[in-house]
Amino acid sequence: MKLLNIIIILLLLAGTGQAEDLIFFADDHYKSLGQPELAASAANPSLVPGECTLRVSLANFGELEELIPINASGSNEDMLLEMEAEMQSIDALNINAALAGVGPIKVTTGPQHIKILPAGAKALLQFNMTAEKDANGWYALPFIVDYERQVDVSVKSGVVFPLYEAERQNLTIKVFVAGNDEPLRISGIKSELYAGGSGSLRAAISNNGPIVLHNCSARLLAAPPFYAEGPDTRLADLAPGSVAISDFTVRVDGNAALQDYQLGCEICCQEKSIIVPLPISLSRSEGLGYWALPVFGGLAIAGLAVFLIRKRGELLFRRKRRRR
Repeated sequence: MKLLNIIIILLLLAGTGQAEDLIFFADDHYKSLGQPELAASAANPSLVPGECTLRVSLANFGELEELIPINASGSNEDMLLEMEAEMQSIDALNINAALAGVGPIKVTTGPQHIKILPAGAKALLQFNMTAEKDANGWYALPFIVDYERQVDVSVKSGVVFPLYEAERQNLTIKVFVAGNDEPLRISGIKSELYAGGSGSLRAAISNNGPIVLHNCSARLLAAPPFYAEGPDTRLADLAPGSVAISDFTVRVDGNAALQDYQLGCEICCQEKSIIVPLPISLSRSEGLGYWALPVFGGLAIAGLAVFLIRKRGELLFRRKRRRR
């Protein structure tokens, strides 16, 4: 019966391309099918020339496909322990993740270590880098992930003996560097985003170039913990020196930290298509949004000045009436 179960497992693994990695202990009671599946993406894919920090989200999408009984002889305690231990075959252990630069992008942070990344979990890694002044456009950065995975487990007299195997995945992180000579800029941002909810994000897009850009639209480039909802925003034509407002609806994960983030905004016009950085911060609760960046700071100061002038005028008028 044990030999028959092993043959069945071999046939199943042959269909998934894992048969060559099959390892058995002599007294196995169970065999699990499944292994870690790692994927990585940039949480802030839009960068600017100079020193910057890239946040990389590393996720484990591994799934336990099947747990097959092999040998029913032995103590019930050992069999139960082995069954539980076999389910950890989809976890990634002792991870060392290294990001490499290409061309005008230099990475100054060494490999990052993660003790364990269970299936269904994700981790956020930070890498410091420098983008030279002439950097502009998309770049594919090599991301090498070395880790260990459990390939089999043996249990004897209540003691678990796992067997580990080294693995490597060669991934790629795509980033966009917005050059200093691009005409479009984010000149103001209003954020009403908080962890665990959906809110609005408004961005003021200005054309600092010398020509009219026709038939423009804006699309939010979001990465976890942010998720863009709704269609792209149509901006129509952008004349030199003009400003258009783009509205986005964004959903935020409940476990998002209160920190500064940087997303990207892709602006597509008839003449060109570029991506500009879009920095945002989370509020502590709903309804605490704010305008940021100079253009709106100037408007706020101007509004405050008008308010104070009016108040001063009212006070002077009242004093004159009292004297009379």
